[in-house]
Amino acid sequence: MNLRTEENAGREIPGILHLDMDAFFASVEVRDDPSLRGLPVVVGGAGARGVVAAASYPARTRGIRSAMPMASARRLAPDLVIVPPRIDVYREISAQVMALLGTVVADVEQISVDEAFLDVRGARRLFGEPEQIAELLRGKIRDELGLPSSVGGSVSRAVAKIASARAKPDGMLIVPADRTAAFLAPLPVSVISGIGPKAQATLERIGVRTVGQLRDVPSTTLTRALGPRAREVAALADGSDRTGLGHRTRDRSLGTERTWDADLTDVREVRRRITQMADDVARQLRRGGFVARTVVLKLRAPDGTTITRSSTFDLPTASGERLREQVVSLWERERDALPRVRLAGVRATHLEPAAGVPMQAELSARTSGWHDLEAAMDQAMERFGARSLSRGSTLGAAEDGSQRTAPGVEGGTRETGAPRGPEEPGGGLF
Repeated sequence: MNLRTEENAGREIPGILHLDMDAFFASVEVRDDPSLRGLPVVVGGAGARGVVAAASYPARTRGIRSAMPMASARRLAPDLVIVPPRIDVYREISAQVMALLGTVVADVEQISVDEAFLDVRGARRLFGEPEQIAELLRGKIRDELGLPSSVGGSVSRAVAKIASARAKPDGMLIVPADRTAAFLAPLPVSVISGIGPKAQATLERIGVRTVGQLRDVPSTTLTRALGPRAREVAALADGSDRTGLGHRTRDRSLGTERTWDADLTDVREVRRRITQMADDVARQLRRGGFVARTVVLKLRAPDGTTITRSSTFDLPTASGERLREQVVSLWERERDALPRVRLAGVRATHLEPAAGVPMQAELSARTSGWHDLEAAMDQAMERFGARSLSRGSTLGAAEDGSQRTAPGVEGGTRETGAPRGPEEPGGGLF
């Protein structure tokens, strides 16, 4: 275990923690099959177009990362062990992790399947200082679930997340308020969420490569370089940011995405596949207690051409039928422009707690039957498994030959399957 804690010399308590499971999917597979321990293990599709959904740390030392084509991963590690993803298992263990966190800390904001922010200030009376709470949580996850995790702590959620990344693997790093600026100063500006390659290149042109250098940039120059985020970034860089937990489900999204070994060219097959994904996303919404105002369809051709289209509902919904109607309609508008489909994804965005939406507001004579049917299907799937029921129109859509990426709810920073993987900064939640 790697334990790194900076002495808290200031009075302000670094009460925001970010807990991140280490190589979550791969760690689950190694836990369940100890013979994989120490080997370069990846979770993903083994086909010609498979991608890495997760990589163990031995695999990462070979240069393998999430979202990397499996062919590239094999070249880096000829002895690579490829394990097919078990999405339902990861969801179940994710729920167990979050339940464990809730036994210690009341204020938890889950932001992905494998990470959460926690405001531990209210738990200090029972469990001690943030360092003690962080170790307690990590110990519970290790002892009860057999999985490693890392924790970062700060007075700011952004810095807590940066700290947890620096603590990996299986470590802890708590940054006191009065040490925040010094902690950030030598780090590259890319550690700040939202500063991507384009913004980084812009900053490098004016001689800014580290967070410390960014602090010295005049506000007008920083605004020209970063736009409206300049003030937020400046507050983070100088250690004055105090942003806590958000709990703003409207800014999150939830979805699934798949890449196929063979391009889809049959219109009916594409329709079946996106219908499956719409139903899957709707089940995730209902399981998580959310409704969505917007649904997004993403399509990618073999040459990399990507089309993303969205549709907003008049009333928020968790109905698979309503999601299906919209994604199929979006597909019908674009199918001539994309005759061959390599990847498709469905995502629900602008989420709200379902408890806050009166059920009768959504129901009509047309939708009430679907609502009852989907409720019954949810109960059957909970009892007999996710594959026990499906629409008749999707029965031809076999799962063989497809690489399914991990679905997730996220804080709006990436889409599933984007270069930043589910266990890297900015990942998403079920």
